[in-house]
Amino acid sequence: MTKSGGARIDELSEIDFRGKIGPQVNQYAKKSRKLARDLASELDSGASDARRAMKALKGHPLLLGLDVSLRARKVARKLKRAKELAQGISAESIKFSAEYRKQFIHEPALVRDGKSRKVDL
Repeated sequence: MTKSGGARIDELSEIDFRGKIGPQVNQYAKKSRKLARDLASELDSGASDARRAMKALKGHPLLLGLDVSLRARKVARKLKRAKELAQGISAESIKFSAEYRKQFIHEPALVRDGKSRKVDL
């Protein structure tokens, strides 16, 4: 069963960053990445559908002979740009998880009073 975008956003907001936050960071990154990828896919599909629908207006008397194909491409380009931004969100979600691991997990053990100790996050 496919969840709606609203349900997925609600799932993201329910992730609580308390206690050992490593699993929550990974879960948040995975869910936000999936949401962004699905959004990018929908925007790409919407851009194609919208462009095709606008091109079908060619010859409409109210358009007075305007170049419909060029205008349809310009309008659809905005959805293509939105798709690229959604893909960027997907990539940054994964970088979020990777940066957490880099900064808190894979760092050398912290030194306190001359003794090294492992941080349990």
